[in-house]
Amino acid sequence: MGDSAAADAVKAKGNILYKQRKFAEAIECYDKAIELQPNDLVYYNNKAAVLVEEEKYEECIKFLQDALAKRYDMNDAVKDGASFEKCAKAYVRMATCYVRMKKFDDAIEMYQKALTEDNNRHTRAALNECKHMKEKHDREAYINPELADEHRMKGNECFKTRDYAGAKKEYDEAIKRNPNDAKLYSNRAAALTKLMAYPDALRDLDDCLKIDPKFVKAYSRKGTVHFMMKDYKKALEDYEKYC
Repeated sequence: MGDSAAADAVKAKGNILYKQRKFAEAIECYDKAIELQPNDLVYYNNKAAVLVEEEKYEECIKFLQDALAKRYDMNDAVKDGASFEKCAKAYVRMATCYVRMKKFDDAIEMYQKALTEDNNRHTRAALNECKHMKEKHDREAYINPELADEHRMKGNECFKTRDYAGAKKEYDEAIKRNPNDAKLYSNRAAALTKLMAYPDALRDLDDCLKIDPKFVKAYSRKGTVHFMMKDYKKALEDYEKYC
């Protein structure tokens, strides 16, 4: 039996152990397969899968980086064992590690490298999901109620001096810092009303009431906006809810 067949046989045994979650034994098999066929990335990817399951993310990344580096040797056997699909899979494995470590920029880079090797819909979907996760993570990391209150107070000062554009800008930042504070949307709606941006003001007041349905002041402000828009029926309905 040649080295390739022997490596595949050991890999098959490792796969069974992997499914049984016998990770230490599975790694022994994959290491043996790598020893028999050191130029074929498939065995490195198998071992990397185990490292991911063991949450050894840094180790997995370093392991795959070293494996991929061999691809650029001037050895045809190495290149044959490092097909585009196998390289893409290695990059996806590294991306998975980065995602789990919440290093989304690095993960995005790995997904993009994977797509240059093998442009398939699964990797594209994973990249898009990673971008959404990064956006959510960045928003949550930005939240700071204390800073939100500072911007709210600055906005109030701007409003008092009739600097409504300045007030809106401060309320914008306050909402980014604390998007679940109903009064911030109400305050921004007041500034938007002064700026005659009535549809935007209504959206803010609707958001305010979604967060806190008992925030009755929002109905008064909605009434004012509808009145300014000459929608007197809705204005009356809003004022009645306020009262």
